[in-house]
Amino acid sequence: MDAQTIKTLADRLIAAEESREPVEVLTIDHPDMTVADGYRVQLAIADKRTARGDRVVGKKIGLTSRANQEVFGVHEPVCGQLMGQGVYMEGTPVDTASLIQPIIECEITFVMCRRIEGPGVTVPQVLRSTEGIMPSLELGDSRMRDWIGRAKVADILADSCGTAGIIVGGELHSVKNFDMRYTGMVVEKNGDIIATGAAGAVMGNPAQAVAWLANKLAEFDLAIEEGDMVLAGALTGAVRMASGDVLKATFGGGLGPVGVNFA
Repeated sequence: MDAQTIKTLADRLIAAEESREPVEVLTIDHPDMTVADGYRVQLAIADKRTARGDRVVGKKIGLTSRANQEVFGVHEPVCGQLMGQGVYMEGTPVDTASLIQPIIECEITFVMCRRIEGPGVTVPQVLRSTEGIMPSLELGDSRMRDWIGRAKVADILADSCGTAGIIVGGELHSVKNFDMRYTGMVVEKNGDIIATGAAGAVMGNPAQAVAWLANKLAEFDLAIEEGDMVLAGALTGAVRMASGDVLKATFGGGLGPVGVNFA
């Protein structure tokens, strides 16, 4: 895919987000769009937002389960960009009207204390490079209409894996003596328990997902930077949200709760 087409698709997705009017799934008009093209559109969007005064504050990892990978015909996770303007303080209401089709995914966020660069990054290296972890909610959205069942992985990548923001809660917890494989979580929506999960659902260990990310970024001459936040992957399925909804995820292992309400 040529540079002009990449720019055009990036502009199309940015316009959809700003107008809150979703666009057609990109691969409908560009059926030969590849995974590499999708990442190029994603990075072009991040560059355009950075030029407008925003900044990249981290990464998100998606499709960490084998089942979700099979849906899109891929054999590995995917990653997207976290932008500073999408970071919400816990307790700050999310304006539903600013989004198109909002969802929440409950995840663990790693906060990095040093740069890690692939290839060859391992779980121990990730743990040594982690300042701490936090209970988090990923605010998701899609800028493409009727994308479920129609979008290909290239579409998902171009749309930065559907990320629209992040809500982090509680304190920063050390990873020392913390076994993330068996950390449980309970999700409540409007006071009702709707899901439970465990951190081991994320590639057996969320730190493994972060190691994958560092090695994947090396293909683009990028790295996980000091201070980056890394959303390691959803412990349960996505939860659709609407105006008036309240969601809380409570993590075990001392991580505690994180919540959000939609105005």
